Amino acid sequence: MKKRIFVFTGMLCLACSFLLSCNNDDNDTPTRAVTTSKQHKDIASANKEINSIVENVFGTESSVRSKINSKLKSPECATITSEIIDDIKTVIIDFGDRCELSNGEVISGSIRMTFSLQLDTESKIEIKSTLDKIVYKDITVNGNATTIFSFQNDTGNTKFTTKSDFSFVWKDTLTATSKTNFITESFSGHTNPDTPASLVFYTLVTGNSIAEFSNGDKYTVEITTPLRNENSCEYIVSGVITTKENSATTTLNYGDGECDNIATQTDADGNETTIEL
Repeated sequence: MKKRIFVFTGMLCLACSFLLSCNNDDNDTPTRAVTTSKQHKDIASANKEINSIVENVFGTESSVRSKINSKLKSPECATITSEIIDDIKTVIIDFGDRCELSNGEVISGSIRMTFSLQLDTESKIEIKSTLDKIVYKDITVNGNATTIFSFQNDTGNTKFTTKSDFSFVWKDTLTATSKTNFITESFSGHTNPDTPASLVFYTLVTGNSIAEFSNGDKYTVEITTPLRNENSCEYIVSGVITTKENSATTTLNYGDGECDNIATQTDADGNETTIEL
């Protein structure tokens, strides 16, 4: 039996950014129901926004920005400063005491990035980022991430491969760790001879990650079919995510490519629910 429910756009954050890398044995996974679903969605949102900001700022501050999706933008409320030493650029993204992001959430603190200004012999650049006194939605976030930007000369495609290791602390003393490992690849092309390739693109997101809470809750998520985003649609048009909350497994299917706000969620018992994003 199918049911219809409404879900906030946080579900998209879960889809795109909480991409988890799990190597733990199933025997270590608690069998009880999780009690931290809201906090888990906050982690997903924070991971997505922080890593997207790093990619976007790299796109505006690097010497290869012309090869990157032109829709990427730096946060308007952040102050960005930089210095260059021996072809290595250091960028500070300072959010001050309050910076409202495009998703409506507030962030403070700063992010420090370092990267080379030149592609290496494999057309790649390594970006290292460190969080400094970051507070997202009143959650203190610490940690580091490494992102590899790569460019394919033959196709013009670009790719960001990001591994992050963040810790989260809530005011009620709950804590969690989150490790992500995901890839976002952008593809450009023509729909007709009069349309510039840079204006026609889609992205595929793959990867996995794990989040573990101090109360014992564990969440793992794996993208089993790549998530496809198109520049002409605000929703994910296809792809499948498998999520394990302690011992309960669910899947979220975004469909077969049609631009709509519908996804199908299947629980551990095989019950399907239509999700309106």
